[in-house]
Formats: sequence, C-alpha cells, structure tokens
Amino acid sequence: MEVNESQASEYLLLDNDQELNRLCQHWQQKDYLALDTEFIRVDSFYPRLGLIQVNDGEQNYLIDPLQISQWQAFSELMQADSLVKIFHSCSEDLLVFAHVYKMLPKPVFDTQIANAFLDQGFALSYQNMVAEYFGHDIPKGETRSDWLQRPLSESQLHYAALDVEYLPEVYRRQRAELEKLGRLEWLQEDCARLRHNYSDELQQDFSQAYKNMSAAWSFDDAQLSVLKVLAQWREERARERDKPKNWILRDHALLAIARICPQELSQFSKIEKLNRNFVQYEGKKVLELVHEAIAHPEPVEHVFPSPLSGSQKKRFKQMQACVREHAEKLSIPVEVLGRKRLLMALFNAVTLQQEAQGSQEIDKQSLEIPEELQGWRKQILLDELLEILQ
Repeated sequence: MEVNESQASEYLLLDNDQELNRLCQHWQQKDYLALDTEFIRVDSFYPRLGLIQVNDGEQNYLIDPLQISQWQAFSELMQADSLVKIFHSCSEDLLVFAHVYKMLPKPVFDTQIANAFLDQGFALSYQNMVAEYFGHDIPKGETRSDWLQRPLSESQLHYAALDVEYLPEVYRRQRAELEKLGRLEWLQEDCARLRHNYSDELQQDFSQAYKNMSAAWSFDDAQLSVLKVLAQWREERARERDKPKNWILRDHALLAIARICPQELSQFSKIEKLNRNFVQYEGKKVLELVHEAIAHPEPVEHVFPSPLSGSQKKRFKQMQACVREHAEKLSIPVEVLGRKRLLMALFNAVTLQQEAQGSQEIDKQSLEIPEELQGWRKQILLDELLEILQ
C-alpha cells in the first residue's frame, strides 16, 4: 500500500489482496462510499478497467484492479443494502461492474441525478458541480490518458483521487436538501431504475434489443421476427468480439437485412454501405439466422409508433406542454420529468389499446403504462396525460 500526501489531495494506493480485504471489513461499518472508475473505451464494447477510486468520507483510496485477484469481499460490499454507493453519472461505471464483477452496486445515489432534482442543471458535469459547490477548479488533463499503463503517473493518480474527493460532502448536502423537499424517494426510484437498466447485461438476455429500433414501425410479423433475431445476435456478437455494436453491423444495415429477408449472399449487394468484410465473414451466419427466423418465427410485439398524423401531433404537443408546465412548477428539467421517449411510449400504448377496442375510451386497468410513469411521476402527470389522449 503506497501513501501519497501531496498538498492538493491525499490518497492510499491499494495494490494487494490483503489490504483490500482488510479495508472491505472496515468499510462495512460505514454509511456510504463514494466511487468512480477509470477505464479505456475507444475500440471495444466493454470499458477496460484501469482504476477504482473510493472515498469513505475520510480518505481517498485508489484500487489497482490489475494487481488484485481476490474480489469476493469487495463484491459483497458493493451489494450491501446498508451502504449507499455514491457516483456521479454512473452509467458507464455500472457497465464496468456488470462486466468485470458480474454484479451491480446497490443502493446507488447518483449526484448528477440529484443535481437535476435540486434545480442545479441537467446532466451537470462533475467539474461544474464541484465549482458550483466549492468554487474549486478540477483539472481535465488526464481524462483521455492511458489508464492501463503501469506505473500510472503522479498526475493520473492525483486526478483520479480528485474524482471522488468531493463526493461525500456533495452527497451529504444533496441528501439533506432532497429530504427537505420530499424528493429523496424520487431520486432513489430513478437510481434504482437506472441500475435495473443493466440487469440484461448480467443475465446476458438481449431478446428485447429489437424494441430499440423505432424505424421498424412498418415491419410485418415476419420482418420483425428476423429483426428480433438479428438484433439479439448483434448484441451477443459485439460482446463476444468486444467491439462496438456498429462495428459489427450498423443500424441501417440491420434494418435493411430484416426488411428484405435475404435468401442468398448475392442479395446483400442491395444494401447500401454494407461492409464487404461483413458479408465475407458474417454473411453465411446471418443467412442462417434469417432462414431460421422465417421457418420458426419468434414471438414479437408491435411496439413502434407509426408516424403521427396531424391530429396526433397536436395531442402529442399538448402532452409536451403539460410536462413543461409541471416541470416549471417543480423547478426540474423537462428531460427528467417526462422525456419525449417516455411520452411517446405512453402515446403508443394508448393508441394500440384504442385501436384494439375500436373506441377512444382508455381502460387504465389493462393499459400497459410505462414503468417510469408508475412511480413518483404517476401522481404528477398520468391523469392529465391520459385526459389529453382520451
């Protein structure tokens, strides 16, 4: 364990199993830990972990994952319900934990989400947050440095320590303010949902990936079945090769293949900007998947909204106006209260129900309300939005 006591920030560098295990026992007595990760993600699907930063409210710790082999105590600690895990903008950190440690920290408190609930800005960066709270300037010089090199430079280690140094005090202030406003449960709900978004990564279940491709609104059942199979294959292939999804197959090409359902390799030439190397190395496999999907169709859901008509656009704008009005009253960003994608999901669910019933009446009991509108947003928005759609 190396101790640094520079004037700017202090940290302990943890590079052996015994010291990490000892500290994990010590941290069990804490109420919270502030966490961050440093990684490289340039030409890979998964972030390549180079460092884990921890602040327990008293000290900065830098864990060298390239030197540690025993992670059980740390993994158990990350899943302890009694210990709050503080992050700032934790999405990629959660992907790191899901991939490297096959688990997700809980419970999570994301200070960037808290910023939004406290009228401090949407998607506020860590540097700007620290400047707002403490008037301190956090340098950005090491943001894109090589976190896999060894030894790490003093500048890198200092930068890494600063990334967690301020989080405990920010957390204490934000938590107190959120409790005062009655919004702590709002944050806990949204952080839990954000964490849940990575459960597919743990389960390696990508069967619903096709639902993210809204351009498939005009596809019939056969085309959707092919799209479902190919979208799942692309997710799995990207992870298998550890390459970005678009390096495997771009969205437009994936949609084009599902649209034409090719029966032979020569038909790939009809698809614009389809890489020849893809056809050479993956073409036969994709044809097999297409044939299988046609012969044994997968169950699919038509979840994509068709382009809105004039009257539908008018109602959708009314929904957006409703959200803006409430967001202004609550002093929170529109993007937090009701994103366009969330409103479209509700609009589509209502439209599908109305078409199936042959009536404009909305049956709340059977309506598939988006999960995000079933929590704290429900009381604020749902009835008014449904009234607009009635």
